[in-house]
Amino acid sequence: MVLFATVFATVLVTYFAWHITKNSVENSAEQDFLNIVNDSNDAITQRMLDYTIALDSGVGLLRSSDVPVTRTGWKKFTDSLKLRTQFAGIQGLGYAVIVPPDEKLDFERKIRAEGFPDFAIKPPGDRDPYSAIVYLEPFDFRNQRAFGFDMYSEPIRREAMQSAARTGLATVSGPVTLVQETDEDIQRGFLMY
Repeated sequence: MVLFATVFATVLVTYFAWHITKNSVENSAEQDFLNIVNDSNDAITQRMLDYTIALDSGVGLLRSSDVPVTRTGWKKFTDSLKLRTQFAGIQGLGYAVIVPPDEKLDFERKIRAEGFPDFAIKPPGDRDPYSAIVYLEPFDFRNQRAFGFDMYSEPIRREAMQSAARTGLATVSGPVTLVQETDEDIQRGFLMY
């Protein structure tokens, strides 16, 4: 009988020790997970604020200039921001314009005269209005793929552009596949207007 009571007591103590340890480990793991989630949310929020600063800086440049900002001026401006080191994750900082259909051909001729003989608003097709990315830095291989792209031609981009124009606030698009993507390792992205 004593042996039975001793075994029962040992099993009971073991069960309670296991239960307390299990709960402690689960609570600790849950707290660790919540800390990671909070840290991630804070990092994403800070990154989005950084992107807004870069975007607002561009708006400030465009609004404060007494003459139209040139392609060279845009490059100097974005170089001063140190996009690759200070704003990690930004594929490019660009400037796009709205082009009415009756001005499309003249607009394309003007950009071609700047040294881009193959420039055209893309994708082809009739729309009203068009938009066109005219400055995009860094002007590397990937970003050159977006040069001339009509963001109004795609509903998700158009909605975000219209919201930003209407509210005057930085607006993030829904998920899109960036025009800069190549045929390998295609990633989803977003745009901030």
